[in-house]
Amino acid sequence: MNTTQYFGRVIATIVGVSVPIVAIALALPGFAQEKSDKTQERIGVYDSRAVAVAYAGSTFQETRMKDLTAQSKKAREAGDAKEVSRLEAEGQAWQAKLKKQGFGTAPVDDLLAHIAGELPKIQENAGVTRLISKWNKAELDKHPKVGQVDITLRLVDAFHPNETQRKRAIEIQKMRPAKL
Repeated sequence: MNTTQYFGRVIATIVGVSVPIVAIALALPGFAQEKSDKTQERIGVYDSRAVAVAYAGSTFQETRMKDLTAQSKKAREAGDAKEVSRLEAEGQAWQAKLKKQGFGTAPVDDLLAHIAGELPKIQENAGVTRLISKWNKAELDKHPKVGQVDITLRLVDAFHPNETQRKRAIEIQKMRPAKL
């Protein structure tokens, strides 16, 4: 028997013996398993301004704008000054809110509602249990020992922004929020 054949038999013997040993060891309780206390909860944090920027110009925003415009046109044609006034006030309030969301730190829960169907998948893919705006210090302080994962761009992409919108959503994150 030459050296190559000898080492071939040694390796075959080692592999033949080690596979059953590894299989038995893996079957033992607790062997090669992470302890559950090592798994740390993680939350998804996001820049709410980027979400608002992605919402602006989205099909969701366009749909709402078209609806308000149609309602306003109908009220004008009907001569319903009270309804026209109400709709104008609603439009102005909506615009002011979007400004606070897009440039300040106002919550964007109403905007995230448009992509609610995609949120569970986003959370699962990111390995997070909840979503919290990075500006919501009070809520973040309730979870001091929890890992954080930035999911801003995942949320932005859920609005299917065009290239310009996505670029603006990224750029807004580099700026300080306005105090509105």
